[in-house]
Amino acid sequence: MPANILCSSGSGRQTLQLLSADGVAVSIESLRGLCLSTALAVCISISSCWQVLAFTETAQAEVVQGQAELEPTAMQPFRRPVISRSQALPPLPKDFPPLPNLSLPDTKQVMLPNGLRIFMLEDHEVPVVHGTLLMRGGQRASPSNKVGVATISAQVQRSGGTQALPGAQLDEALESRAASIEGGAAGESVTFGFECLTEDTRDVMGLLSDVVLRPAMPQRKLDFFRAQVLNILEHINDDASSIPRRELSQLLYGHGSVYSRRPTPKQIQSLEMKDLKDFMARWERPDNTIFGISGDFDAAAMAKLVEQKFGSWTPAPGQPQAVPPIPTTPLAPSSDYAGKAFLVDRPGQTQYNVALGEIGISLQDPDVYALDVLNDLLNSFGGRLFDQIRSREGLAYSVSGSWTSTPIDHPGLFVGGGETANIADFLRLLKKAFQGVIEDGFTDNEINMAKEQTLNGFVFNFASTDKQLARACIYALLGIPQDYLFTYKAGIEAVTRDDILQAARRHLHPEQQAIVVAGDRSLLERSLSKQGQPFEALDIGFKD
Repeated sequence: MPANILCSSGSGRQTLQLLSADGVAVSIESLRGLCLSTALAVCISISSCWQVLAFTETAQAEVVQGQAELEPTAMQPFRRPVISRSQALPPLPKDFPPLPNLSLPDTKQVMLPNGLRIFMLEDHEVPVVHGTLLMRGGQRASPSNKVGVATISAQVQRSGGTQALPGAQLDEALESRAASIEGGAAGESVTFGFECLTEDTRDVMGLLSDVVLRPAMPQRKLDFFRAQVLNILEHINDDASSIPRRELSQLLYGHGSVYSRRPTPKQIQSLEMKDLKDFMARWERPDNTIFGISGDFDAAAMAKLVEQKFGSWTPAPGQPQAVPPIPTTPLAPSSDYAGKAFLVDRPGQTQYNVALGEIGISLQDPDVYALDVLNDLLNSFGGRLFDQIRSREGLAYSVSGSWTSTPIDHPGLFVGGGETANIADFLRLLKKAFQGVIEDGFTDNEINMAKEQTLNGFVFNFASTDKQLARACIYALLGIPQDYLFTYKAGIEAVTRDDILQAARRHLHPEQQAIVVAGDRSLLERSLSKQGQPFEALDIGFKD
């Protein structure tokens, strides 16, 4: 309900009048000189149920008891009855309706004759449509001698435009509709996504199909992205904080693993347009793709539109390509790294960047729920590592130790570390904290708080339709059951103190973990030699 604006002033003072729904008036008087925003903030802070009747420069508010007499003005020459604020404000609610049960979204699924699977989730709240094509393969499918081809091919395919609309013209067509089309490659997939207003869905869907089915693939774009990646590789070690974790991953998995490898300058320089087109022909096929669409549309009409735009997409001969299998054991023998410290010399650096760890678990491991709770116990604000190493000892601003998320068919890593000026004490206390986990565990109160923290955030998995649909598509692409999120919730709820203790003893081995430290070698040698810690110099150059 719009507020009436009343002003009253005189003798260097100004008066603000507020009126509640039941006729209660509050006068706010102040001396001249304070800003209008301060006055408005005072009005809002009194109660959201008040209507602003007059704006003023204000510093102090008082509730007028009994009969409030307004100073006569041409706008408002009358009196209003008032009562106390305590009588006017409504009581705080004590009872709340029960929250609705969370459930899987009503996703409609259609498969086209060419094998393209469409996942659709309607949401008519705003006139916007989102869509993402997920093609199985991605960086994991890049040949070992062409690491980086998945990422560069997706970038050239999108930025180069289509045969009908070269790059700049495609961008202009999208900008004129406040729409977007993006492309990229992740570990398990190549993706092309769009966003547009409902009224432009047909046009933008046509542009997306041209990007996927009829890309221009200009040579100049390959030259541009090849030079860009080479520049990134040239400066890859400029930031010392990224070195330990990257090198630790290569130690644990081996340099040939798809989860630790990186492109070399020689590989990037050797990439030709034929390499990009061969990769696209092998992996970009409809029977290897899921198309997720959410937003303001009718599902039946959307399915017809997708068939019109993508129905001519013909798969290459043969069955969809199988993603190369990943070994279930690390490629590097554990004896090569267990319990050893590896040093990366950074002359003149006063802080030390540290990462230590070991092979972890896959998503299929029954200990995944207990270790997820343990992650919270170690790393949350006030968690074991934060409390002992940062708060009590002041050895590091940041410190962590957790099991990383992994694909369903491959073990991840446990990685701990941080940044510190006192490397010897930091490593000693970090290992001591991990040892305490497997010897003493945690109290029931600590565990219950960690579980509640995870479970209380469960609802945010359903915060938006596009987020829910993206999860459904990724699960389908990777072969994860659609109800896994609820299986995960039940698993967290069932975790006990003994579950965490036994899982930690099975998977956490502080004395066998490899350590990678980046810092000044001369200082590192003196610090670690005092601890009796052997070390080796680590070559972080590219290995062709």
